[in-house]
Amino acid sequence: MTINVDNPIIKYAHRGTPFQYEKLFYSTMEPFILEFKNATLDKLTEEDAARCLVRVFRKMEVNDVPVLDFFKADLDKMKAQGKSQYQITTTLASTIAQDIFCCFDPNRYDENHEFAVCDRLYCMVKDGVRDYIICDSTVKESKLARKKLSPEAEYFAELMKFNKEGKLPKVNDGF
Repeated sequence: MTINVDNPIIKYAHRGTPFQYEKLFYSTMEPFILEFKNATLDKLTEEDAARCLVRVFRKMEVNDVPVLDFFKADLDKMKAQGKSQYQITTTLASTIAQDIFCCFDPNRYDENHEFAVCDRLYCMVKDGVRDYIICDSTVKESKLARKKLSPEAEYFAELMKFNKEGKLPKVNDGF
């Protein structure tokens, strides 16, 4: 699954305005959301939206570990705090969204103007096949030069490489 870098949330993001992680996550996951409820999340009740998100999370992996197993301790802690299923699932969706799209948020650039990175690579699993959420955008070096991978696409390619080598964490260190 390829991240749409032409999405207005990414394309028109600039420093000082909140980056809409959840909205970007929901639009990226829309085919899977529609598969379960045949409606977008904003048209569902909180209870149906929570159920739908849980179904999406059940088909999702992070660093080749099921998402619900990876975040189990955090989810149990939120449940013990008395949070509703909707609050728990939207918090998890927000965390996943920030992990996936952190490199596109200009508010998270460091002092060297480099984008934020994460050590988590997400994928959807359908019929035993992993569909990794990646970026494959390209940029031109100059007018006459051919296209090369954008820095964000290089970041995702590096994450894929580290995942194949088993260098990404298989246990969560907390939200």
